Amino acid sequence: MSGLVVLTTDFGLHDEYVGVMKGVIAGLAPVTQVIDLSHGIEPHNIAQAAHLLDSSCRFFPDQTIHVVVVDPGVGSERRLILVGARRQLFLAPDNGVLSLLLGNEDFTFARAVVNDALFIKPVSRTFHGRDILAPVAAQLAAGLDATAVGPELARHELTELPLRPLLAADGQGMDGMVVQVDRFGNLITNIPRAAAQGLGCGTTGIAVSITVGGKTIAGLAACYSEVQTGELLALFGSRDYLEIAINQGNAAKYLGVSAGEIVQLRTFHNFNFTPSITNFKLNT
Repeated sequence: MSGLVVLTTDFGLHDEYVGVMKGVIAGLAPVTQVIDLSHGIEPHNIAQAAHLLDSSCRFFPDQTIHVVVVDPGVGSERRLILVGARRQLFLAPDNGVLSLLLGNEDFTFARAVVNDALFIKPVSRTFHGRDILAPVAAQLAAGLDATAVGPELARHELTELPLRPLLAADGQGMDGMVVQVDRFGNLITNIPRAAAQGLGCGTTGIAVSITVGGKTIAGLAACYSEVQTGELLALFGSRDYLEIAINQGNAAKYLGVSAGEIVQLRTFHNFNFTPSITNFKLNT
């Protein structure tokens, strides 16, 4: 193992939950490094956490152990699972939060986390992050073999949610959704750069429009400052997902939209169009 544990939760930092999980890990694996990826996931927002993991895990070393606690079903019959994917390990509830890591090229194995000899007793019905996931992560970081957590699961047994955008009926674009509003008011969508490029985005001769919240943006910018202060724009941000933003403003407030809002990306052929800021127009 890398000896690195990464925490992603919807706990926030107001309460003791994150600190207690770190205390559990420190007690069982004192030399293990713990990194907070985010504790600002919107409460119960499984899609947001799934996309955050998908875009972020590539920046961590092989054998990193991710602990993901976005778990509206805590205490129910839902399983806890250990998944090997992208040369890393992911401990999480089996509620779809790992959906984007289950592709054939990413996925290597899954196991049910059921070996209660690894848990803190008594196990709370409302805090499995503390009593199950944190101690299992610590013991994995200290060298526990993954087979010790429980029996193997086939990929098709895992919960997988439809979190990817859908191809438009005419093949000239895709329909996605807003999965997160960040602290700047930028709308982060589930439309990845690679999928958009597969439709011709960024290619000379193909125009692009993005529609969300009743507004349509023509063209893609490369960065926020390519438009005037206060103007709406669309771009592929640092996560390599499509974002809708306002330069030095709040797109979510301006458009009156939040997570779950539909976003339509469309491509248009037979235009003498080179993506650049000179082609950017805002329909107000």
